[in-house]
Amino acid sequence: MPHNLSLAPDAEVNATLALLREGELSGDIVSNQQLLPGLFFSLDPESETTGRFRSEPGRLLDMEFNAATPGRWMALHLALGPADLSGRQVLGVVCRCSSPQTTTFRFCLRSGRDGGFTDSFLRKTVVATTGSGTHLDALVLDGDPVVPAVAPWRELILFFRPETSQILLQDLRVFIV
Repeated sequence: MPHNLSLAPDAEVNATLALLREGELSGDIVSNQQLLPGLFFSLDPESETTGRFRSEPGRLLDMEFNAATPGRWMALHLALGPADLSGRQVLGVVCRCSSPQTTTFRFCLRSGRDGGFTDSFLRKTVVATTGSGTHLDALVLDGDPVVPAVAPWRELILFFRPETSQILLQDLRVFIV
């Protein structure tokens, strides 16, 4: 990322979030199309899902999904880079979000490996409602046999319910300690 001098394991994702937080973007939600380096949506190709997104200062990401034929998944991917987790205890997230109609989503740490990847879901489900709410969750890394300490790539994924919905992600912070 340009102008990112941090070498911390959460540096790449936080640099992407900083760019999103400071800038203005809008457009159609298209599967696997980069919004920023390391930031993209993924939609089940068997679904008939369309949508729009908008980002502006003070509103990290406003997403509107229209699922004419719901699929198996709808997701927002944030690259973590290789994120060496050796000696790290916890990967955590803090997010502030809302939705005109109650909906839920979950955070997942995806770690690349030979021939594929492994997914480790954080324990809690985010509930987005009409009132703005703050969600805090963490994945204990120390001793977790599913999360490799070293991986060629990692992503933090927000898995949304594959349904027509609107979610305002007001802020998102990621930390690895």
